[in-house]
Amino acid sequence: MPNTQTSISETPIGDQLPLRVKTILERNGIHTIEGVRSAYPNELLKMRGMGMFRFKQIEAALFPGKSFTPSRIYSPVRYIKGSSLNGVLAPETVQVLARGGITTIEQLLVTESKELLKIRGLGIHKLREIENFHHEMKEREQNTSQLAHTT
Repeated sequence: MPNTQTSISETPIGDQLPLRVKTILERNGIHTIEGVRSAYPNELLKMRGMGMFRFKQIEAALFPGKSFTPSRIYSPVRYIKGSSLNGVLAPETVQVLARGGITTIEQLLVTESKELLKIRGLGIHKLREIENFHHEMKEREQNTSQLAHTT
């Protein structure tokens, strides 16, 4: 008789990760949180469709406080020549921003959301990604200033 009972220690991924990340993991045979943890970090990075952006989404959701940086980072599928946003945002977002004339972090930080939405191809999802980046930058600045004041 086949064993139909699932191990109690296996936790399904559920809604803990974005749908696209979950799809990539499932396509590669990973259906549980434990499977993600055992594949972290190198096996995850080898998966087709898993770039640093999606890898960082997994880290944020399942490995708080950890930040793995591989010794070799493969270039995104689309690398926008002359943009310092490569590797910071998803390649598609970098491409859309470059089309709108934004190729540096400084330019991005001073551009209002309503102006960003005027760029062809930049919708609400890409705007949310940019807003998350803004938030991360502000947190880093606060942490840096707090460290400077304590030393």
